[in-house]
Amino acid sequence: MNNFINKKHFLLLLALSLYFLILFNWSIDLTSSDEGKNGYVVLNMLKSKNFLVPYYNCEPRLEKPPLLYWFGVINSFIFGINEFSLRLASGLSALGILIFLGLIVKEFFDKNMALKSMLIFLTLPHIWIEARSFTPEMLLNFFSIGSIYFFIRKNPVLGWIFLGFAGLTKGPVGIVLPFIVVLFFKLTQRNFPLFSFLGIFLFLLVGGAWYVYMFYKFGYFYFYKFFFHENIFRYTGKKLFHPQPFFYYFLIILITSFFYIPIYFKIFSKLKYLYTQINKNYKAPLSAPITPFVFWFLFILIFYSLSKNKLHHYILFSYPPLCVILANFVSEKYIRWVMLFSGILLSVIIIFSYTYEKNRFTFQAKNFLKNYKGEIYFYKNEITTLPFYLERCIPKVDNLKTLNQGFVITKKKYENLFSYCTKVIDAYEFNEPFILLECKKN
Repeated sequence: MNNFINKKHFLLLLALSLYFLILFNWSIDLTSSDEGKNGYVVLNMLKSKNFLVPYYNCEPRLEKPPLLYWFGVINSFIFGINEFSLRLASGLSALGILIFLGLIVKEFFDKNMALKSMLIFLTLPHIWIEARSFTPEMLLNFFSIGSIYFFIRKNPVLGWIFLGFAGLTKGPVGIVLPFIVVLFFKLTQRNFPLFSFLGIFLFLLVGGAWYVYMFYKFGYFYFYKFFFHENIFRYTGKKLFHPQPFFYYFLIILITSFFYIPIYFKIFSKLKYLYTQINKNYKAPLSAPITPFVFWFLFILIFYSLSKNKLHHYILFSYPPLCVILANFVSEKYIRWVMLFSGILLSVIIIFSYTYEKNRFTFQAKNFLKNYKGEIYFYKNEITTLPFYLERCIPKVDNLKTLNQGFVITKKKYENLFSYCTKVIDAYEFNEPFILLECKKN
């Protein structure tokens, strides 16, 4: 870092990074649904010593590769298994993304532009949230942007290794998307080697060995479940899990970069000039240092907008190039003001999270049930955080006849089905009302 940022700026960036990316990541319990599932996988790995096959709620979790879990295990060995240790994987990944972003920008611009891009990255609220979430997106983007940097720096061995780790974090999307971005950098900006026999061998070893084991363990079922069901079918919409309109990610980006909306008007005002330049000499824009970053941003935005299933954190890979684009049009004074307001906003969010947490269903239910040894059931739903916090499997049932005496967790809309049960807790888990019922008989 000190090669392109002086000591004063380095210490400032470090302090700001700890504040925006890691501090108070424990202020709220794990959230449904992926955080709860991922946390339980780590808990099960630590208890069972089986670090190869992920399990959630006593069933194999075949939807995601294991690298995030392994980082969670390592952190839990050091700090104990808790919100801080689990989410630290994402916080440190976000810090790594910040470093790689600065290094890449320095390659194409200068130290000042690198610093501006990094500061803008820290002011995006979506980054604060995902850096405090035990989900694979931040780790995926760390390895993705790291692979881009190493290819640009003519180190294809590390480039391929990072691609392998990205694939081991999220699957094919961690390989295909950054490699296409690398190709555009190569075609428009500079000549650097892509092929490396050693690099490709290590890529296959790092990124493929675990998948081979899982295929050996579960056969074609795993291949179909992960590669088709969780990747191809999600993208094409053959399986609809999270349908959203085409413009969904445009809104997400606009919301997370709302501090920079005035800058967008400045950028759009330059489009006429750019059109004139293309008419004069179409090769000139291709050689501009900002061009590959524009492509990177637009490619990721369009790719995920075309997907039939959309989740807000898919778009994170578009934020590094967006920061570079904004840095080319924003002044240092403007960034300083945004940093101030961002810091205040984050403090408000953290204070609110502490207040809100005590009203959550998870918080109330885990404390009420923590010493209970009898039967607990999910009825027609599940709150994935509770198997983690209660350190037990909780069966999910759809038929009232299968319920025995014990506690039932269900949505409030099913309350009238349980006339023989007593309501113990009635609270919201984010935007949905849940109830905990004590049932004496079926």
